[in-house]
Amino acid sequence: MNLVLPILENKITAMVTAFRFVVFAMLVAGLIARMSRHHYNNSELVRPLARAITIVALVSSMNWWFPLMENTMLAAASYIDPHYNDNPARASEELRAGTAQNPDKEWSWRKLNESIYHAMTDAVSWVFIQIGALISAPMIILQYILRWILYMLMPFALACFMIPGGSQIGIRFFQQTLAVLAWPVGFAITNLVTIAIWQDFRAAVGANPVSAEMALYSPFLTNIGGILAALTLLIGTISTPVICQKIFAQGYAFTGETGNPGALGHKATGELQRADSLRKMLSEGSTGTGGRGSAMPPPLSAPATPGL
Repeated sequence: MNLVLPILENKITAMVTAFRFVVFAMLVAGLIARMSRHHYNNSELVRPLARAITIVALVSSMNWWFPLMENTMLAAASYIDPHYNDNPARASEELRAGTAQNPDKEWSWRKLNESIYHAMTDAVSWVFIQIGALISAPMIILQYILRWILYMLMPFALACFMIPGGSQIGIRFFQQTLAVLAWPVGFAITNLVTIAIWQDFRAAVGANPVSAEMALYSPFLTNIGGILAALTLLIGTISTPVICQKIFAQGYAFTGETGNPGALGHKATGELQRADSLRKMLSEGSTGTGGRGSAMPPPLSAPATPGL
């Protein structure tokens, strides 16, 4: 299933082309600011010029490498769940189809308790399954809209690399972009786990119960499996954006806090060094205090009385 909104795509593509002059104005201003810092030294002028040429090339070829990043994430999702690209909402559809009510099942006044029991369990499982199934489509649409918004803002983020002190803004924007493009990977994992739970419960119950007790509890176990699968689908779909944000941005979701394993290791090393220094200071202080306490001060001599 390929979600396509032609009007939205055409509008955003036209806006990217229309506002490209702002991007190049930012590039010129950043180039002038960087070149004025180095006092026109030939060895120092190469780096700003190479940076400007690289950014211009990236802006010009953005309609090639941006879909390449998206297709890479979709290929990873397709590797995890081979049916994801064809139908991202496959898990929710299988849940709804598997728990559909049997039209041949009639209400029995002779077995009133059993009929009420089945009606209650079917209603509860239906509510959970419908909530879990209905959340999938809005999240897929949201990811599609965010993808095009990031595509529109990408040239401005690239131009920030040319402005002195603006590289961190561009880096954070790329982290956010990778996090949003990685949503299909999380959705594919969620679909895989959901379908596995649902099929395992169906296989455990079986289509033809072998005993009367299994025939009695078969609908209940089926509903339990549907509820667990629906909860897995609901929690996995909602938590996918947050988890992707933390993985790629290395911080709390949507706060812009960044980091990397090297920085975390350097920070941990610094904390250990400070703790070791504090331990040494405390040990030296206790040693000095003990030395002063053990040594008795010399006795004071009696004052001499004049004239005696």
